[in-house]
Amino acid sequence: MAAANAPISMKETLTLPTLGITPQFITFTHVTMESDKYICVRETSPQNSVVIIDMSMPNQPLRRPITADSALMNPNSRILALKAQLPGTTQDHLQIFNIELKAKMKSYQMPEQVVFWKWITPKMLGLVTQTSVYHWSIEGESEPVKMFDRTANLANNQIINYRCDPTEKWLVLIGIAPGSAERPQLVKGNMQLFSVDQQRSQALEAHAASFATFKVPGNENPSVLISFATKSVNAGQITSKLHVIELGAQPGRPSFTKKQADLFFPPDFADDFPVAMQISHKYSLIYVITKLGLLFVYDLETATAVYRNRISPDPIFLTAEASSVGGFYAINRRGQVLLATVNEATIVPFVSGQLNNLELAVNLAKRGNLPGAENLVVQRFQELFAQTKYKEAAELAAESPQGILRTPDTVAKFQACILCSC
Repeated sequence: MAAANAPISMKETLTLPTLGITPQFITFTHVTMESDKYICVRETSPQNSVVIIDMSMPNQPLRRPITADSALMNPNSRILALKAQLPGTTQDHLQIFNIELKAKMKSYQMPEQVVFWKWITPKMLGLVTQTSVYHWSIEGESEPVKMFDRTANLANNQIINYRCDPTEKWLVLIGIAPGSAERPQLVKGNMQLFSVDQQRSQALEAHAASFATFKVPGNENPSVLISFATKSVNAGQITSKLHVIELGAQPGRPSFTKKQADLFFPPDFADDFPVAMQISHKYSLIYVITKLGLLFVYDLETATAVYRNRISPDPIFLTAEASSVGGFYAINRRGQVLLATVNEATIVPFVSGQLNNLELAVNLAKRGNLPGAENLVVQRFQELFAQTKYKEAAELAAESPQGILRTPDTVAKFQACILCSC
């Protein structure tokens, strides 16, 4: 596990078995975690029940006698979505309950089976059937609205994720399928990217994907990015890549230059593959999590590899963004709920020392207001000043981590410079 000076800290926040969850229910089909607020577990013995674990008080789980094929807690509030197949049909009955008010908010009888569903926003459920994808708002009386048809590359796939970008203009669906005859253990990853504005889909290979926004210098409007991780085998050669691409570049504005990087799997992880991706908006870091418990950390802006470590000896089947701390939760088959966070005291020295990447160290420090780059920032400021790059020096001073350059001395330096030029 991670050393004390590692840039990412791991801790076990709870274990599901200590809350009375038996191992047979610690699986992808029984456990859901839509945000860092709740975990939901569906039990079918000794009786049918749904267990809601509030992460702010995990030792007080709420167990309710409910029969359902799937249960999802809303990412923000005490609202529960339930799905159950109608006996003798391929139709699904969908219901949304307000737990606080003990009241049903909405229900709908879906004419076809929902094979995967997810809260894509606090107000919207994404519903995936064998052929299509629908959105269902929890507000008003509206019924599910069809968004797009699934592309052929996702036929006979197990759908493992669906998400939208912050503008709700871009949608991505991820599925996995059995591996090729030459490498059956390495499952195939398939992705469908859909543009709401263009009403157009693109089929790609990927096991995991996530959206982010990024401010490109010189463009006041944030850019929408998608990052996706692929691992494929072709003529016996395994290729593992991370891609970061801008979606819907703005005409006449500076755009994000697409990036790609290798995902280096150790030899004994040859058949391992990404199962999840989370992007920390707080630090602009990409986390790629694999089935066998590897964690890859990359910088969003440059796709530079920051860190790799095994964070779980047991297979990981579920993750959720831990937005307030800029990390993520991961649940493994043993029922450990692990929390990964940035080690704020060590990440900048790690990047400048171990990786010898001074530019990235300074950028991380500025972005996350982190310690460890004081000497680097002061040195860079003095270089810019000596080169009479006063605009860049002023920008660096304004953005300096923990305000180390926002001092009377810096102001005096600029004032003296103005007086000299008079």
